Amino acid sequence: IVVDPAGANPQDDSSSAAILAEALHDGGIECDVIQLDDLPEDPAALADCSVLILSNVCALSLGQNRQESLASYVRDMGGGLIVIGGDQAFSVGGYARTPLEEVLPVETSRDKLQFLNLGMVIVLDRSGSMVGEKIDMAREAAIGAVQMLGCLDCVGVVAFDSGAEWVVPLRPAADRTAIIKQVATIGAGGGTDMYPALEQAWAALSRVTTNFKHIILLTDGQSMPGNFEALANGCGDSGITISTIAVGPDADRALLARIAQLSDGRMYTAQSAQTLPQIFVRETVLASRSGLFEQPFLPQLRPTIDESILAGVSASEIPQLQGHVITSAKPMTYVPLVRATEDDAFPILAYWQVGLGRSVAFTSGMWPRWGPQWAGWAKFSKIWTQAARYAARSQAPGNLEIETTIVRGEGHVSISAEHLPTRTQSSLNLLGQVIGPDHSVTPLQMQRVGVGRFEATFPVNTPGTYLLSMPYSLGTGGDAQTGVLQTGAVLSYSPEYRAIRDNESTLVELARRTGGRLLHLDHPEAVFEPWSVRPVYVRRPFWEDLVRLAIVLFLLDVAVRRIAVTPAGAVKAVRNYIRELAGSSRMADSAGTLGALRGVKARAEATGQRVPEAPVSNRPHRTFKDAAAPDALERALNGTDFDKPVVAPPTQRPPPPTQADDNRMTRLLKAKRRARGDDDNAAGK
Repeated sequence: IVVDPAGANPQDDSSSAAILAEALHDGGIECDVIQLDDLPEDPAALADCSVLILSNVCALSLGQNRQESLASYVRDMGGGLIVIGGDQAFSVGGYARTPLEEVLPVETSRDKLQFLNLGMVIVLDRSGSMVGEKIDMAREAAIGAVQMLGCLDCVGVVAFDSGAEWVVPLRPAADRTAIIKQVATIGAGGGTDMYPALEQAWAALSRVTTNFKHIILLTDGQSMPGNFEALANGCGDSGITISTIAVGPDADRALLARIAQLSDGRMYTAQSAQTLPQIFVRETVLASRSGLFEQPFLPQLRPTIDESILAGVSASEIPQLQGHVITSAKPMTYVPLVRATEDDAFPILAYWQVGLGRSVAFTSGMWPRWGPQWAGWAKFSKIWTQAARYAARSQAPGNLEIETTIVRGEGHVSISAEHLPTRTQSSLNLLGQVIGPDHSVTPLQMQRVGVGRFEATFPVNTPGTYLLSMPYSLGTGGDAQTGVLQTGAVLSYSPEYRAIRDNESTLVELARRTGGRLLHLDHPEAVFEPWSVRPVYVRRPFWEDLVRLAIVLFLLDVAVRRIAVTPAGAVKAVRNYIRELAGSSRMADSAGTLGALRGVKARAEATGQRVPEAPVSNRPHRTFKDAAAPDALERALNGTDFDKPVVAPPTQRPPPPTQADDNRMTRLLKAKRRARGDDDNAAGK
């Protein structure tokens, strides 16, 4: 029997479980009462249990993994499950659209929950931190809540980031299709300021007339400041309850808990967005007060084909109950006990076969509160003993032997029926399926390999426990037997994960053989010791370098042959190139010297000084093309003999001037003096 110590009334739940455990002990069935935290999540750990009983356990407390394990335990492993109701189970426990509800014979029915109308506003956080799975699951949760509402209910949706926007203005929930389309358009982006959205939701609900008024607030971050306490107190005074949902670790849980407390609501903590649809559905049912029926009534007995649980119980001796959870029976289920009304019948006890196992649902419970007369009833122990035996897993005959092994990534299963009577060995039929560590189910094809012997193989890829369930039928007619054979195979992790200590001896030997050393964590600086660094020699082939050198030499040889360059010609070309470089350097120095001389002359003219003129020689001037010109130019540029006329070497004497040349020279000199402004006397001289 599993109880939730974190439920709404843990003391009542514990006493109810103790009453049920005592009744089973009186019927000769051994049972243990455990807390929800001790319930394993691996279905392989549940294989030793014949029946599991959940006593007023909420689906949100179970979590997704445990729900899937329970469903696999019943459907695939042939286990038994009994769920007893209360204020935390079935529709008010968030069982709608969960793996747990899939294996139960009852479900949450929207049509049967339409008793009192509800006005509800959903306030969703659409800030930037909600991008991705969070906003997707928030939209899905809001849509699920809208689908749970009736035609007389009212619903509105406010989305907020840095501001607030009415995605769905408060309106009747009759047109669900249009509302769902509007909710599906909600995106994410922006800041977080939820006070204006809550204020608008409060104002809108204050103007409607419904039996109940409720706000569901979802956020994953820290909101901008606001007077939230005054708002929560105002909502509480107006009869408006606020339930808050904190998504992820970054939400302001203290503020959300305070808002829920002041407005008489509930506060939920969702570690992931996967649980949001269950929370919204549960809140919708609880807010409308339509999931529970808490009035005295007398259950009515109805005949069914299978009366295994209520065998020996008459309708006249069934005592009253004070309440139950409203559900709807699924098709193909046995419902021997109901609360009948003029229009419908609500199941109190329902059971069915699901997959390889069986499940039982009793929608009442909480014996000190809803069933004090049942707890003191003489046949209370008889009913629950029969319910446990109905749901219990059938025991396989001892003359069937099963063996499993795993070899090289492949599982092998072998079943031997050699100990069965010869006349029944041929009538043995086997089916099978393998349940992997991830709850996946793979069919198992059993092949007859001999008389009374079957074998099959299955893939084993992921480390973990593989459970094998094999329903069988044996015999014919009145001697026919049916049941489920179960076994398992475990693919362990690598053997290195088993070692919890280091293998120092192996490390020492490895270092010795390779010339290395053994390092310890106590002295990590030893890694950088210079004496321990050894030179590393690397060998590599040399032929590649030789090939490259041969290619270069080949190209040079071809170039020499094609261009026909001789060593003497190459030397001459180099010398000419050097001479040209030297000549250009001298010209550059001459240009600098001439520039300096021109600057001196310009400054002298500016101050009125005369620049002494060199005496004019009667000898003709030689040009730079003469042989002696380079040496004279070099002396002039260097300033060694600038005022002296350039005299040609006495290799050749020029012819004496003629009378015509003398007269012409005289005229030129006179013209030059006149141009310079000399007086006539000076000119005559």
